[in-house]
Amino acid sequence: MCPPDDGLLPSVSDDLPPVFVDRSLAMTRTATIKGRDYWNKLRGVRPMPMRADVVPRDMREFLSHVGLVEIVSGANAAVDYTMRVAGGKIEEIFGSLTGQPIAKTLPQDTAARWRLVFEEIRKGGVPLAVSGRVAYANLRHLKYELFAAPLGEDGTVSAILGVLDIWPVT
Repeated sequence: MCPPDDGLLPSVSDDLPPVFVDRSLAMTRTATIKGRDYWNKLRGVRPMPMRADVVPRDMREFLSHVGLVEIVSGANAAVDYTMRVAGGKIEEIFGSLTGQPIAKTLPQDTAARWRLVFEEIRKGGVPLAVSGRVAYANLRHLKYELFAAPLGEDGTVSAILGVLDIWPVT
């Protein structure tokens, strides 16, 4: 199921707060804006940068907010998503994710939400801005803004660069 052009992501559970998708990439948080600008700089005139273009030292200002997700093809053409890198700000909220498939480290409903976003990026080959309230470990008093964008070549998305900012609701 694909999200609309802009608006709500389809719900994976009635118990979870809504997720908003913004394809215009109009973000408000410093880390996500820097992540978007970095991705656009790497991309240049190409549809997306390659994974090899991403250099951690070039992301010093927002590295603690960065997540690098590898797209893993399994048996029967199944696709899974593994966190290759999860910055400190991400692991403060979600715990240790680095090197782990999301399906094994996150609760089922949270992993399903992440999968919806990742699938949209993998299939569409375009970045997304996503926002809402955190739906993890009773942390709904926190809001988030995510910039997530494809990495790959020849039209094939092999990884996703994510920049996530989380803050308390005031």
